[in-house]
Amino acid sequence: MVLQYGRTSTAFQAMSRGMSHWFDGDGEDERGLVAYVDTDGAWVAAGEPVAAAGDAIGVAERFVEVAKAAGRRSSFFATEGILASSPRFRRTLIGEQPVWDPAGWSAHIAAHRSLREQLRRARAKGVHVRRVSDTEAADPPFRDALLAIITRWFAARPMPRMGFLVDVAPLEHLSKRLLFVAERHGRPVALLSLAPVPERQGWLFEHLLREPSAPNGTSELLVDGAMRHLAGIDVHWASLGLAPLAGEVSGFLRLARWMSRPLFNFRGLSAFKRKLRPDTWAPIYLVYPRETPGWLAMLDGLRAFAGGSLVRFAAGTALRGPRPLLRALTLLLVPWTIAIALWPTHPWFPSRLVHAAWVVFDLGLLLLLRRLHLAGDRSGDTRLATTAAALVSADALLTLGQSLAWTAPALQREGMLSTPAVFAIVAACAGPLLTAPVLWGAVVRLRRLRTAP
Repeated sequence: MVLQYGRTSTAFQAMSRGMSHWFDGDGEDERGLVAYVDTDGAWVAAGEPVAAAGDAIGVAERFVEVAKAAGRRSSFFATEGILASSPRFRRTLIGEQPVWDPAGWSAHIAAHRSLREQLRRARAKGVHVRRVSDTEAADPPFRDALLAIITRWFAARPMPRMGFLVDVAPLEHLSKRLLFVAERHGRPVALLSLAPVPERQGWLFEHLLREPSAPNGTSELLVDGAMRHLAGIDVHWASLGLAPLAGEVSGFLRLARWMSRPLFNFRGLSAFKRKLRPDTWAPIYLVYPRETPGWLAMLDGLRAFAGGSLVRFAAGTALRGPRPLLRALTLLLVPWTIAIALWPTHPWFPSRLVHAAWVVFDLGLLLLLRRLHLAGDRSGDTRLATTAAALVSADALLTLGQSLAWTAPALQREGMLSTPAVFAIVAACAGPLLTAPVLWGAVVRLRRLRTAP
């Protein structure tokens, strides 16, 4: 059905891992397909129904009724607007999709000096692009090299893997995809997979993944190689897919775009696609039944990407030790160190020497965390991260030991074990206990970045 009716850039996502499928009708009477994920509260569909254009609205309306009968809300994430003519639905703009005609790509490059310079820079660093057959991509040694790129690409991301429309599986269904690889000194350093959009006889640039160490211009060189290949086989529609929160989105979504920048640079992604100067930008919508509040439909969509619980996803993000969180921990350590230095020695510390030792320890830890943050993900400096994680783990044990063996008993003897004092002890113990797992998570992530030959 995807190969027969796939009209939108999300159609091929129906074949992604983790998708459930609802067919409208059965056997020869099947009129359409909806690929969706169940968030336990809602069925969130991957774009519009895979159906003939004239049947899409009817299939969508029947899907809503089936979901309601199952006790679920429903929505359609990343649609191109065909459902908007139904009075059953409302829609919210969630971004834009850039579209090119590959036939004009060469002329486009000729008029784009900065992009030509990016391509020249990558070539000067020894990067070249070629198309890879599905047979070669399935060959174990070469496949392992491509999987290593994917692993290191994820290791450089501040958030854990997401699912739904951003599930990264470029080596599945290889016979239906186009795969391009950027190589340097005979070793793959980036890959680009394209998924078909059959009804438009076009292609979606689905996954563009590069190692953190790949030279500047590698991504642009991959896009250039793929566009020229498509032009050579007479393709006239290509897209790099949704640029989330791009365009004239609502005030709430503009706020979300700004607040999420430390973890996901929506503006940067949109700027990269704009730099390639698409021929047109197509609006992309979240569509949902009129009785569903827009904020709830958006929340259902976020749960679909997170794989269920947003709290669990946030915890998973923290346990990766992302750079924004390391920066926040470094900043929080500044007032804490000042407070420790100004705190009275008696009865909180066994002696002035122990008090001074804690101040010196926190100052050293502050400098180490700052150096780790400045080192960045590209360095993959596991020694700094391991040292910081070990010191904070020791801090957690020593603080807990001192609090139980000295501070709490001393405060009780002095009649000072009040609620504020207990809060201070709990804060002192909780800080390193919560920080240590974050730093060990950073160690694991940075080690993956160092697996490049």
